[in-house]
Amino acid sequence: MYRKRHEIKDLARQRIERLLKFAEIVYPTEPELAHRYGKIAMAICKKAQIPYPDALKAQVCRRCGSFLVPGETMRVRVKNRGKMKYIAVTCLRCGYVRRYPLKWKYVLPKPWHIFYGDRGDY
Repeated sequence: MYRKRHEIKDLARQRIERLLKFAEIVYPTEPELAHRYGKIAMAICKKAQIPYPDALKAQVCRRCGSFLVPGETMRVRVKNRGKMKYIAVTCLRCGYVRRYPLKWKYVLPKPWHIFYGDRGDY
């Protein structure tokens, strides 16, 4: 049956959210299954041609698709480059580094609002 484009995108977003929730639940017992869920979520985004949601950007490595858990599969550092400060997130499986610039008022970039909320005390 024919589905409209907005229905397909909505269904894709729902499936991505569900996969990320499952990955969080499953990770302590079966980390490989959680990494597989991350890869599937990335594939759904590509197939549905939707931009990556903020939750997916913060929790899945862009290069290898592994599910990122602070301290176990990713390393988070605040670094300086001249006057610019940024958050460097390193995937410990493939070594991919993702940089999120910090603004002058220390407002966290969008994907990090998922982990830390809208606090401005950084």
